[in-house]
Amino acid sequence: MRDPITVITTVRDGEAFLDRYFDNLCQILGPQDYAVIVDDGSTTPLAAPKNWQNDPHLTLLHSGKIGRGAALNLAIENSPTDLIAIQDIDDISMPSRLDRQVEILTRNPNQLVFARAVSDPCRPTFGEAQQFTPSRLYAGNPLHHSSLAMHRSVWARAGGYTTDLSCCIDLDFYLRACCLAKTTMQRMNTRLIERNFRPDTRHFARIPDELYRQTRAAVLARYRAHLPPSIWMTVAKFRNFEMFVGRDVR
Repeated sequence: MRDPITVITTVRDGEAFLDRYFDNLCQILGPQDYAVIVDDGSTTPLAAPKNWQNDPHLTLLHSGKIGRGAALNLAIENSPTDLIAIQDIDDISMPSRLDRQVEILTRNPNQLVFARAVSDPCRPTFGEAQQFTPSRLYAGNPLHHSSLAMHRSVWARAGGYTTDLSCCIDLDFYLRACCLAKTTMQRMNTRLIERNFRPDTRHFARIPDELYRQTRAAVLARYRAHLPPSIWMTVAKFRNFEMFVGRDVR
């Protein structure tokens, strides 16, 4: 039997996705797995379905509106297991997701393990997993946070999630984990999560472009001195220049 893992989710006013989310938990959780949900200040406090209300495998916390970074920290602090899997309220994990990610983390816990999404555009795959260097993220972030699995020790050594950023906390955590906790990143080529990218049904609202760019630039500048020169840093310089003159090449 594999090591247990906890699925953590933060949510604010996500009632429309709860039935599908809990149905998915029934499909993916093993007998020793858990789920921790932090209600980050919903207008109507989140309530678990009746068949989950006395389930010892579920922890539901009502934190008030504390922000996503603080909510993720709270969820991880309350996880009964050392292995953590993040899942957004409106995304769906495939039945084999947790088994595959636990297998990789059991062999090497000092890494961030991401999964390809079913909704990813079709692209060639090479081997079972693709290594990501921190400098790769300077040219754009292709990693899906809701598919991330990790060991609690990585989160602890990185100092948890930053709570004072306007947005972009995922990128900040990846870079801090690599630069300060000396962890590695890899993305499995197997598609193990179905991401909801439809703007009309996506739960989290789109961040205004200017706010995102400002925050992203501040995060990248914070860690730039920790990273060696690379082709990705050069690509990022050209990309940022084109954005500056008004040609967005995302």
